[in-house]
Amino acid sequence: MDSKTPLGDEPERLRQAPKYRAWRKSVEKNGCVIKKVELLQDLNKGDGSLLFALLRTRVEDPQGRPLPAYALIRGHAALIVTEVVNRETGEKKFLMLRQRRIGHGGDALEFPAGMLDEDVADPLGVALKELKEETGLDARRDQMVPLLERPLYSSAGLDDEAIFYFGCSLDLPSDEFHALEGGEKGKSDENEYIRLGLWEYEKALPEVDSIQVWLGFSLWFEHQRRVAAKRA
Repeated sequence: MDSKTPLGDEPERLRQAPKYRAWRKSVEKNGCVIKKVELLQDLNKGDGSLLFALLRTRVEDPQGRPLPAYALIRGHAALIVTEVVNRETGEKKFLMLRQRRIGHGGDALEFPAGMLDEDVADPLGVALKELKEETGLDARRDQMVPLLERPLYSSAGLDDEAIFYFGCSLDLPSDEFHALEGGEKGKSDENEYIRLGLWEYEKALPEVDSIQVWLGFSLWFEHQRRVAAKRA
């Protein structure tokens, strides 16, 4: 790996983690210099790959001033705003998921999404995989539209996670369209229990407590506006 800063002081398991290397690359690309990294705590998945890492760092900005010392490495994620269209009736709804979240213990209404983990260079590929795993829908790469050309950070004061926002509109036969309502997905071995539902925007929004979902809707409608303007 090309790096401005030697990696000798870091644990091997950290140096080998793609999401950690991606964080280093981003920090250095932005003109900062990594002087020291200390691994305070790491959490790993069942296969041994890095899930999260809490670091104490010495990072200097381009003027040589230190940045705040702590960084939480989570890695980036992909989110898919998914519209499904009933081929027979033309009815359009958003395909959304309900799952209980540890952050507040409640049911969250969300779009399909997932962490890039090892696939840090292929957010679109991860988006397709997560859509399939969480909803059962197969989409092609050319059906996925980046809603923004770059990922957006939610809490860069501590957390390295940024989200790539994609959108897709899938035309489905009526029986497949209706089968999505009330379907169940998820991986019980990962404590993931997902319930599918079809939602109109106006009815979904009052149920949403995630800024990611609000932003997903906003980016989707802005994309639709741009498409309509080009056609006009």
